[in-house]
Amino acid sequence: MDIETTGRADAADYLPPIEAPGNYKDLAKIEAYLAEKRAAQLERAALSAETARILCVGILRMSGEPLVIHDDDERRLLREAWLELETREEDEIFVTFNGSRFDWPMLARRCYALGVPVPSWFPCDGRWPHRTHCDLFTLWQCGDRTEIISLDRLARLCGQPGKTANGAHFGKLWRTDRTAALEYLRHDLELTRDLWQCMAAN
Repeated sequence: MDIETTGRADAADYLPPIEAPGNYKDLAKIEAYLAEKRAAQLERAALSAETARILCVGILRMSGEPLVIHDDDERRLLREAWLELETREEDEIFVTFNGSRFDWPMLARRCYALGVPVPSWFPCDGRWPHRTHCDLFTLWQCGDRTEIISLDRLARLCGQPGKTANGAHFGKLWRTDRTAALEYLRHDLELTRDLWQCMAAN
């Protein structure tokens, strides 16, 4: 499972205030500093449930083709995604890359913000039983929380093709070339599946 997000149009309304350092006296420098920091905040808007919206939820089963759920109405998207995720069979597990820290919390938090019910089976405390969820990022860490790696780097390290683009630019790609955006998500789903088979399936 993998999700893609973008910064919302109203993201600026939910960003924390910025203040220039006290030793800045020149008005032009102050304005430039504030503009730079605000631009950096907006660049990261897709990473926070306070300023993001979910564009797509991708699901790939071992014996099927990638399914991409998307809807201009985020509430409908979330409801449809949960309905599809609830069809997990007893012998199936969810596989994500960094899903424990990003995908799952983002799904739940956007539901809270939009008044969409979160399924009762969802572990809101983040404590996923090993029999139901494998996070490849956590698996790679081997208990060392300081160990950081990207999906692209891990895939290449394990002999898999890397990512086809940068997820940070997904929102722009979605607006300009939706076919390419959908293909990007499908590739990430297949990459996650192949990595799971390499790292954990056996």
